[in-house]
Amino acid sequence: GMPGMGGMGGRSGGGMERKTPFNCFKVGTRVRLQNLTKAQEKNGDMALVEGYDIKTGRYVVRNLEDEKQYKLKRENLQQTVPGAKLTGMKSKPEFNGEKGTIIGYSGAKGRYWFRFPRHIMKKPTAVKCENIILPDDTIVRIIGLSKAPHMNGKYARIIKFDEDSGRYVVQIAENKNAKLKLENVVASSS
Repeated sequence: GMPGMGGMGGRSGGGMERKTPFNCFKVGTRVRLQNLTKAQEKNGDMALVEGYDIKTGRYVVRNLEDEKQYKLKRENLQQTVPGAKLTGMKSKPEFNGEKGTIIGYSGAKGRYWFRFPRHIMKKPTAVKCENIILPDDTIVRIIGLSKAPHMNGKYARIIKFDEDSGRYVVQIAENKNAKLKLENVVASSS
């Protein structure tokens, strides 16, 4: 190989731009547009996150339907989460361990819309938060904490799922982690 070429990846010398917060969607995250009031016809469109504007706190997304760029608040984006895994399903234990994609969330019901691989089930099904193990690096909103209610509504990032405790190790600040139960995080902003 060529000497001196290794280790250069990703370290651009531009120290000007402030770092994107740890609890922001990564570039390339697939999202569905939601709760738009001005452009309601765009609700339901799929888009890709292309960046985050720290000044305005808005995401730059490219709408896959009209190929246009929009700057939107987090509340207007529902991430799709591939690689989510079912767990603790008592009514259908044969589905435990199956992976699928979260395509939406119903806050009123507290359920994800979970899409199985097609050969298992054609239609999406509603699944409780405590029956889904989200993949590492998923951005989540903290909900339902009674001992630390001030954390509810804050955004965090899953570092990993700890099998022994049955909890997520979640990054809740730039250098602070917490262990949270499955039902205390949700991959949704609404």
